[in-house]
Amino acid sequence: MSYPTPGSISPNRPSTKWGMLAIVSAAFIAMAANQVNISTGFGEISAEFGLAISDVALLISVFVLTYGILHVPGGFVATRWGLKRAMAWGLTVEAIGVLMSATSTSFVWLIFWRGVAGAGAAVLAAVGIAAASIWFRESKHHALAVGIVVGAFSGGFALGLYTWAEITFLTGWRTSMAIGGGVCLVIAVIIAIWFRVPTGIDSLAGTRLTKQGLKEALGARNAWLYGIAFLGAYGSYFAATQLISGYGGTRGFSGDVVALAALLIGLAGVPGSVVAGLVADRIANLRALFLTGVLLEALFLALLPFAGPTLFWLLALGLGFILNFTLAIWATVPGRSRGISPENIGTVVGLMLSISAIGGVILPWAFGQLVEKSGYTAAWIFLGISTAVVSVICLFARPAANAAATSHGEQVDKPVAVSRDGV
Repeated sequence: MSYPTPGSISPNRPSTKWGMLAIVSAAFIAMAANQVNISTGFGEISAEFGLAISDVALLISVFVLTYGILHVPGGFVATRWGLKRAMAWGLTVEAIGVLMSATSTSFVWLIFWRGVAGAGAAVLAAVGIAAASIWFRESKHHALAVGIVVGAFSGGFALGLYTWAEITFLTGWRTSMAIGGGVCLVIAVIIAIWFRVPTGIDSLAGTRLTKQGLKEALGARNAWLYGIAFLGAYGSYFAATQLISGYGGTRGFSGDVVALAALLIGLAGVPGSVVAGLVADRIANLRALFLTGVLLEALFLALLPFAGPTLFWLLALGLGFILNFTLAIWATVPGRSRGISPENIGTVVGLMLSISAIGGVILPWAFGQLVEKSGYTAAWIFLGISTAVVSVICLFARPAANAAATSHGEQVDKPVAVSRDGV
């Protein structure tokens, strides 16, 4: 397993890595938009197949299920086939799933194709973050690059929920899905033609899966600890995004306040992740920064049941901002862990994503149970406490190296060469 060194790669224009980052970001926007845009057609789908909205919501669940459990296999695909191929094929599979969803003649087939789309997205999610980390691993902008990718995902999520509602209204759900799948396919072609990986790291073109490589990826101590530490924050945020609108209604807040809170908890993630990158690239102690972000999220969650109308939407804004702020820092851990070979970064990212996704299953369910037994106040406080308690596990992690922060706070970018064949 080879590691890149300044002497093993030839100089290349510094702008190249930013072009690669733009491609990855576009892929993440398309991936996220097509994860949720089908929800804008739930009314039509419900009427067409004679189902209740609660049944149609299964289309989101099946996407999340395959997306959540296939991150690690997605990393294996990148190791074996190479980074570029894995990205292109991951987005292509999602495109196929979305396009075929538009042709489904039964709800069963629609569920199947949504699962296929989730599988493709799972590959891209882990590999895309790895691509940003690999291109910027020796750069003073490493965290910023990862933050931009995370922000692209948040932006795509908002695009799929809000902008796509207009597309669905104008064209119908089937045409709307076809447009979404077509966008995915176009970006997959762009990846196949223009995306490149740095030269000097031959393993990024694809290499054998070995016992040593599996041990390195699946036995990464920091990946397990940070994955568990983020489990509460991720699960609580997922619960909040799904339930904050309904909760605002039970509090008697106006429709405008509730709608604003629901909008901001998603959109605030875009600046949150970018700000995180700018800050993290200048601070050496990323563990402390991560822990601070998670504890702030815990505080915001616990304050929700005591908030009036204005504080309610401000807390929603804070939750969206700080979750993605923390996520961007968290996602830099594999790239900063020097014991992980470049070809295994995607698998390590996938491992962390899969561990944290457990929170997205457990905590919304636990929240619902507590609401029934003890009321909303107890449920929100429970989310805050769970988020805070689990996060301290990161204190047992080894401090991640920050290539950007030195004793003087600066480091010049090291030149990176590009592989002309892209693999």
